Amino acid sequence: MKTLQQLLPFFVFLLVFGLSHAQSEKKEPLPAKVVEAMKQGDISKLSPFLNDKIELVLPGESGIFSKEQAHFILRNFFKDNKVTSFQILHHGARQNATFAIGEYKCTNEQFRMYFLVKTTEDGKSLIHQIRIEKQE
Repeated sequence: MKTLQQLLPFFVFLLVFGLSHAQSEKKEPLPAKVVEAMKQGDISKLSPFLNDKIELVLPGESGIFSKEQAHFILRNFFKDNKVTSFQILHHGARQNATFAIGEYKCTNEQFRMYFLVKTTEDGKSLIHQIRIEKQE
């Protein structure tokens, strides 16, 4: 069972970006190529969508990393946790940002993934945060 302190970042995330279905219809929760990369567990397809600095929270590793560092951390995650399926469970949008909560299943484990995507001034969607939590 998680403590309130462990869940606090997730609650703040939800409060800031809300779970509004009306807003979520305006934008895709994640670019289709990101969803496809997640379904394949393919870091080379995901990397172009990572911001220059990205916050990663994974079991055993968290911090703000460069795009290159994040590439290697996520590559290792995908290598150690071969995906069997990925689907978006919830999503929403607010101004120039969208969020998505997905379910990432592996052969022996299941993870909940949280993505924060912001649209740049030139219209490019970049991932600013990925949180990965093991489901029990």
